[in-house]
Amino acid sequence: MGFIMGLSIGLVTGAAGAVYYSVQTGRDLREEFRQIRSELQQRDFDALGSHLEDRFKELQTSLEERLSQASKGAREAADEAAKTAASASEEAAAGVEAAADEAANA
Repeated sequence: MGFIMGLSIGLVTGAAGAVYYSVQTGRDLREEFRQIRSELQQRDFDALGSHLEDRFKELQTSLEERLSQASKGAREAADEAAKTAASASEEAAAGVEAAADEAANA
Protein backbone atom coordinates (compact mmCIF):
# COMPACT_ATOMS: atom_id res chain seq x y z
CA MET A 1 0.00 0.00 0.00
CA GLY A 2 2.86 2.38 0.82
CA PHE A 3 4.48 1.79 -2.56
CA ILE A 4 1.28 2.62 -4.41
CA MET A 5 0.79 5.76 -2.32
CA GLY A 6 4.39 6.86 -2.93
CA LEU A 7 4.09 6.17 -6.65
CA SER A 8 0.83 8.14 -6.83
CA ILE A 9 2.31 11.10 -4.95
CA GLY A 10 5.38 11.02 -7.21
CA LEU A 11 3.29 10.99 -10.38
CA VAL A 12 1.07 13.85 -9.19
CA THR A 13 4.10 15.89 -8.07
CA GLY A 14 5.84 15.28 -11.39
CA ALA A 15 2.77 16.30 -13.37
CA ALA A 16 2.33 19.44 -11.27
CA GLY A 17 6.00 20.31 -11.74
CA ALA A 18 5.71 19.84 -15.51
CA VAL A 19 2.68 22.12 -15.68
CA TYR A 20 4.38 24.70 -13.47
CA TYR A 21 7.50 24.64 -15.67
CA SER A 22 5.40 25.02 -18.80
CA VAL A 23 3.47 27.96 -17.38
CA GLN A 24 6.53 29.75 -15.98
CA THR A 25 8.66 29.42 -19.08
CA GLY A 26 5.93 29.74 -21.68
CA ARG A 27 7.29 26.64 -23.41
CA ASP A 28 5.45 23.52 -24.39
CA LEU A 29 6.96 20.70 -22.37
CA ARG A 30 6.24 18.19 -25.13
CA GLU A 31 8.35 20.24 -27.56
CA GLU A 32 11.21 20.38 -25.05
CA PHE A 33 10.99 16.60 -24.63
CA ARG A 34 11.00 16.05 -28.41
CA GLN A 35 14.07 18.23 -28.82
CA ILE A 36 15.99 16.45 -26.03
CA ARG A 37 14.96 13.03 -27.33
CA SER A 38 16.06 13.99 -30.84
CA GLU A 39 19.45 15.16 -29.57
CA LEU A 40 19.89 11.92 -27.64
CA GLN A 41 18.93 9.76 -30.64
CA GLN A 42 21.33 11.65 -32.89
CA ARG A 43 24.01 11.32 -30.20
CA ASP A 44 24.53 15.06 -30.46
CA PHE A 45 25.72 15.51 -26.89
CA ASP A 46 27.20 18.95 -27.57
CA ALA A 47 23.78 20.27 -28.61
CA LEU A 48 22.15 18.48 -25.67
CA GLY A 49 24.68 19.98 -23.26
CA SER A 50 24.17 23.42 -24.73
CA HIS A 51 20.38 23.03 -24.54
CA LEU A 52 20.47 21.91 -20.91
CA GLU A 53 22.97 24.64 -20.02
CA ASP A 54 20.62 27.27 -21.48
CA ARG A 55 17.72 25.92 -19.43
CA PHE A 56 19.78 25.92 -16.23
CA LYS A 57 20.87 29.51 -16.89
CA GLU A 58 17.22 30.50 -17.30
CA LEU A 59 16.37 28.70 -14.08
CA GLN A 60 19.23 30.40 -12.25
CA THR A 61 18.14 33.82 -13.52
CA SER A 62 14.58 33.17 -12.46
CA LEU A 63 15.64 32.06 -8.99
CA GLU A 64 17.93 35.05 -8.57
CA GLU A 65 15.08 37.41 -9.49
CA ARG A 66 12.75 35.76 -6.99
CA LEU A 67 15.36 35.81 -4.24
CA SER A 68 16.03 39.46 -4.96
CA GLN A 69 12.33 40.27 -4.71
CA ALA A 70 12.01 38.30 -1.47
CA SER A 71 15.09 40.01 -0.03
CA LYS A 72 13.74 43.42 -1.00
CA GLY A 73 10.41 42.61 0.65
CA ALA A 74 12.18 41.42 3.80
CA ARG A 75 14.28 44.60 3.95
CA GLU A 76 11.18 46.76 3.54
CA ALA A 77 9.39 44.82 6.28
CA ALA A 78 12.41 45.14 8.60
CA ASP A 79 12.64 48.89 7.94
CA GLU A 80 8.94 49.32 8.67
CA ALA A 81 9.27 47.28 11.86
CA ALA A 82 12.23 49.43 12.95
CA LYS A 83 10.25 52.61 12.33
CA THR A 84 7.28 51.25 14.27
CA ALA A 85 9.51 50.16 17.15
CA ALA A 86 11.24 53.56 17.25
CA SER A 87 7.89 55.34 17.25
CA ALA A 88 6.56 53.11 20.03
CA SER A 89 9.68 53.64 22.15
CA GLU A 90 9.45 57.43 21.69
CA GLU A 91 5.80 57.34 22.76
CA ALA A 92 6.66 55.18 25.76
CA ALA A 93 9.52 57.50 26.75
CA ALA A 94 7.21 60.51 26.48
CA GLY A 95 4.65 58.73 28.63
CA VAL A 96 7.25 57.89 31.27
CA GLU A 97 8.50 61.49 31.31
CA ALA A 98 4.96 62.79 31.68
CA ALA A 99 4.28 60.37 34.52
CA ALA A 100 7.55 61.36 36.22
CA ASP A 101 6.68 65.06 35.89
CA GLU A 102 3.23 64.46 37.39
CA ALA A 103 4.76 62.50 40.26
CA ALA A 104 7.32 65.23 40.88
CA ASN A 105 4.65 67.95 40.88
CA ALA A 106 2.32 66.06 43.17
